[in-house]
Amino acid sequence: MSEKLLPKQFINLSSVISRSNSPIGIFDSGIGGLTVVKQFLACLPEEKIVYFGDTARVPYGSKSKATVIKFALQNLRFLLQFDPKLIVVACNTISALALPLLRKETSLPVIGVLEPAVAKALEITRNQRIGIIGTIATIRSKAYFHLIYRRRREISFFARACPLFVVLVEENWLKGKIVEDICHYYLKELKKNKVDTLILGCTHYPLLKKIIRKEMGRKVSLVDSAEEVVRMSKEILKERKLLVSRTKPAGHHFFFSDEVPNFRKISRQFLGRDFKAKIIQVDQNV
Repeated sequence: MSEKLLPKQFINLSSVISRSNSPIGIFDSGIGGLTVVKQFLACLPEEKIVYFGDTARVPYGSKSKATVIKFALQNLRFLLQFDPKLIVVACNTISALALPLLRKETSLPVIGVLEPAVAKALEITRNQRIGIIGTIATIRSKAYFHLIYRRRREISFFARACPLFVVLVEENWLKGKIVEDICHYYLKELKKNKVDTLILGCTHYPLLKKIIRKEMGRKVSLVDSAEEVVRMSKEILKERKLLVSRTKPAGHHFFFSDEVPNFRKISRQFLGRDFKAKIIQVDQNV
């Protein structure tokens, strides 16, 4: 039976029919996951990306675990329509609260952002004092703490929720005194605790990296999991013989659940290209 004749649900949920030229599906609560897309474009430029940002329901970080799981499953099922070969959950809140359930939903490899960030932080810390900033839900889950503690119990770990950071990024408000004041308010205790490594525990936060670095100082290493996520993705695709076989430039698609003001400007600024955004409505009955 040809793929076109297969029932839609079998096309969506089976990794058996995934081919090397199938896209990589990436989703986030908003535009923060574009920091992960940027790394894919730099390191795996031939791969096709299908991105979904749930801008109608952002932020996820202040929502309950049950709500985050529900939204995450809906987002995953939307991406499965494109017959991807790999799913990247470019959201720390979802990775902390829903990753095991997402992996049960499909036989495709599903990569989160927490484990790559923890591995990098443990590799580079010098004084064994690691900080983590993230959404309220991510910090409350203690997911980063448990991952670090299982690997190295002697680490001193300091966490701070920074809920306004997501709002600033979604509004493309990335500089100025107000942003600097908010950054100082959130990070002052981490500076006092003398962390030498700071995990940016939300994919929105790298867009504020310049101000965060200015506040924390040059001696503090900032960990952005995007690079490690791409490295892990490449290893999985290579192992499964699913690295793209095309030689022509890949076509990418960016979907959002609500308008993204100035998306073309944002895509030029952070992705280096002028992409178009498509607005869709996620099926909330699944």
